[in-house]
Amino acid sequence: MLGSLALAALSLLYPSTPSYDPWGWLLWGRELLHLKLNTVGANTFKPLPVLFTLPFALFGKAQPDLWLVVARAGAIFAVAMAFKLAARITMWFGATPAGRRGVSWAISCAPALLAGVVAGLSVVITPNFVHDAALGYSEALGVGLVLLAIDRHLDDRPRQTFIIGFFPALDRPEIWPFWGLYGLYLWRRDPRAWKLIVVLFALVPCVWFLPELWGSGHLFRGVSHDLHPTHGAAFASCPFCAEIKSASQLALIRVKYAAGLMALAAAILVALALRGRKTGLRAAVREQSHGPAGIVLAVAVTAILWFVEISAMTQYGFSGNQRYLVIGVALVVVVGGVGWGLAAWKLGQFLGRGIRPAPGAVVAVTLATALFLFFGGWVTKYFRAGPLDQALRYQARLRHDVQATIAKAQGAKAVLACGQVETEDYQVPMVAWYLGVESVDVADEQPNLVANVIFQTRPTGTAPLRPVVPTSVHYTELTQGTFRLYEHCR
Repeated sequence: MLGSLALAALSLLYPSTPSYDPWGWLLWGRELLHLKLNTVGANTFKPLPVLFTLPFALFGKAQPDLWLVVARAGAIFAVAMAFKLAARITMWFGATPAGRRGVSWAISCAPALLAGVVAGLSVVITPNFVHDAALGYSEALGVGLVLLAIDRHLDDRPRQTFIIGFFPALDRPEIWPFWGLYGLYLWRRDPRAWKLIVVLFALVPCVWFLPELWGSGHLFRGVSHDLHPTHGAAFASCPFCAEIKSASQLALIRVKYAAGLMALAAAILVALALRGRKTGLRAAVREQSHGPAGIVLAVAVTAILWFVEISAMTQYGFSGNQRYLVIGVALVVVVGGVGWGLAAWKLGQFLGRGIRPAPGAVVAVTLATALFLFFGGWVTKYFRAGPLDQALRYQARLRHDVQATIAKAQGAKAVLACGQVETEDYQVPMVAWYLGVESVDVADEQPNLVANVIFQTRPTGTAPLRPVVPTSVHYTELTQGTFRLYEHCR
């Protein structure tokens, strides 16, 4: 994790900024520090990022960059954990036979290495994964924590698994059923952990809903807000279908097929083992659940259930943002990576019959790697560096220019003294943060509003300028890069 933090800190050398939701979390952290929370007009209160933005508010202007370091470190950590899990499970199947040393051992590790690279690379090129993490969204951090929890479970550390799972449960409520069931499993396995389980079970709804009660006066304001999305799969003719389709398109076809075949093979292995069991069914199920085939099957089933849950919630009326699917995608690519690693291992065993085992393994991994890399056009579809670079640089320019615009206007106090402030919808929390006010003090685009101060800009480089400036009022204009400031002081 320390390495992830170091790399994330270095990433700040690249033009950087948080995006819409993260600016809201930064505002909440600052407001909580001053014991004055207002969640009205913002998105749903999310506890996990606020655990960081609250103490980071002590550092003033550094707060946004400190949060970006954490969010980006979470993304780097998620990639590392996907690599580790895929490689670990591949070796667990026997792809690294015991007793080998030196070059022979290194060659025997190649299939596991391939599995890890496939999983890690597939996470990186998941559509919008890098984009969202770079802009400070928290889902990538949640992915890293979920994969870490699975890793601790494989180490037979259920208490640690449960505690780690508590933190992604503060980021995505869809995790609650999975984490809750694991808590019941822990309670059954380790009855002495009941105090820990009860405390964390009670704490999750408290930190989700009580801040909303404090900040808005309504316990379920966030739920009500999320049930009135402005865009997303919720507006499709069949929201459930649209979300499932979106989930199916988020991973490389070669990885999805490998994951499907791997899950099917794991199901067959588990079924055969249970059918030929020599012990009771409960003992046999417990044994299989701790074996590699059982783990692969459990991860695959969890991914499917995750997609179904997100899709069902979208059908119910939630937005169905693509970011919400990324945990399931990470589980799919881990299973797919294992599939690729085991395919290379089995091919190496087959080739080793005709030639020596070591050359056979080298040839097999080389062929599998070439097949993965050079299978038709996936780079431009899943990861386009040029447009990504342009988008991130433009968002960073918005952050730079809003600061410069406020400075040119004689500072935040002078801007606020002029009267009602309005800006483009997606810039509201950023403008509020730099003006030192709550998000409700900055109006978004409203047809009949004649604001005294208008921060006009384009949400993306090709979008039209928003908001539209009323022609009935004479404004003075100040232009600074991507922003135009219009003032008509009262």
